[in-house]
Amino acid sequence: MVRRLFICVVASVFITSVLIMPLPAVGAQESVAVSGKTAPDFEVQDLSGSAVALSKFKGKKPVMLYFWATWCPYCMSVRPAVIKLRDGISKDDLEFLAINVGGGDSLAKLKRFDESHPSPLTVLYDAEGRVARLFNVQGIPHFVLIDKKGIIRYSNNELPSDPMQILKQ
Repeated sequence: MVRRLFICVVASVFITSVLIMPLPAVGAQESVAVSGKTAPDFEVQDLSGSAVALSKFKGKKPVMLYFWATWCPYCMSVRPAVIKLRDGISKDDLEFLAINVGGGDSLAKLKRFDESHPSPLTVLYDAEGRVARLFNVQGIPHFVLIDKKGIIRYSNNELPSDPMQILKQ
């Protein structure tokens, strides 16, 4: 049983990091986000078709990006903690953008998932994985915390337990 679980974990990580999230092409390194640097701007659609740009929040409030997919078991296991964190922090103090990485999920599938699993998160669809590449996402779930000035303060596969504390540093 443990061996099967291990094989599933290794396969999921491989599929996510190699097939779904290819490394940026040589020469594109300047567009890859790094902690401590200015977050690259992007614009993608939410599930209602409205465009959401990261720059819309700059100077107004910090943003937590949550890269995920419906087929990712780790994304689904951390989802309740993400929702609990969202519910525990005022929407005026921190914006949460749940960015579906696109690979393996269609927009129709994502809309069905959102209807059957409603959440307080703003769900965005990154169909070609462009935003994931901008932020150098090498596996999901992946979290990026961006301060009010647009500077990346945290980028990791683990959900930060206290993003507000990180923003104070």
